Amino acid sequence: MKNLIHYTNDAFDFHEEVLKSKNSTKEDPTYKKRIEDLKPPVKSQFDVYDENFAKRRLEDIENFSFKESEKDDLLKLYSYKSIIIQRLKVHVTTTATNRIINTCPNCTISEINSFDHYLPKEKYPEFVVNPKNLFPSCTKCNSHKKDNWLKDSKRLFLNLYLDSLPIEQYLFVDLTISGDVVTAVFSLKNNGAIDMGAFELIHSHYSRLHLLERFSDNTNEVITSLENTINAFLSELSLEKIIPTIIDKINRDKLAFGHNYWKSILEFELVNNLEYLKRFK
Repeated sequence: MKNLIHYTNDAFDFHEEVLKSKNSTKEDPTYKKRIEDLKPPVKSQFDVYDENFAKRRLEDIENFSFKESEKDDLLKLYSYKSIIIQRLKVHVTTTATNRIINTCPNCTISEINSFDHYLPKEKYPEFVVNPKNLFPSCTKCNSHKKDNWLKDSKRLFLNLYLDSLPIEQYLFVDLTISGDVVTAVFSLKNNGAIDMGAFELIHSHYSRLHLLERFSDNTNEVITSLENTINAFLSELSLEKIIPTIIDKINRDKLAFGHNYWKSILEFELVNNLEYLKRFK
């Protein structure tokens, strides 16, 4: 899990670009006019969003009381498959090294195939195509999050545009090895170096997206890949020389995918587990 660079151009210009791409139809000839008439309150709400985004206080935003018909019109602006939305996806998932990351940043397991509306679109339809409110996600994370985002005025999920992730390790894994079977159980721990409020938000995010269980369910792929790498080198190198190379690769992955990248955490524990390494002797 790693922070993303948010959309830096004018957010309301993006809204207007989406609006221009929409057309009225024979079945609904006044749609474009109706949505154009909503621009003043939507623009005002975008200004509120920008102000609170800058202060990292999205939880302070109150929704505008649109009529049900106006809400329906606004929601029609969003389509994940639209060219403009897909262009946004490329923009926010392109790294500083000009590589596109297509793995869901919320879970770092599944492929990105949707956008999560951080402020839920059903409650905040004015932000349905606000690029700062659109976060690339997999449908699994999206379905777990649903319209939940606040409890007792506190945010329940990380916003990787805004929340700086700690460099300290907070994700850990315990291994149980029985013959050829490796069982991995992930957990979250704060050894005191992470601000309690930040850790509570991390804990809520991981718990509500069921990330620890999902990491455990996907360990076999990581273990197989690691074993294939070790076995490929064993014909040329001793295990003692292979392990430092793998650890170097793990550290590079952490720089690329985050200090608490679950695959790196698992690989590090495996190559430092003497019981596991016996299978390569």
